[in-house]
Amino acid sequence: MALLIAIKLAVVIIYILRLNASHSFQEYAPPIAMMAALSFFIVAALWLAGMKLRGSD
Repeated sequence: MALLIAIKLAVVIIYILRLNASHSFQEYAPPIAMMAALSFFIVAALWLAGMKLRGSD
């Protein structure tokens, strides 16, 4: 799970760097930040749900 999150983070960073090089980053920063926050909360909720289902908490 941690490896999957790290891979997604690396892909997002590469994508952001490419956008920054090719376009004005100011246009894309708010939607990217919102998607990153939403992804974080979804992953956290799934992780918590998995912990509760396994009874590991």
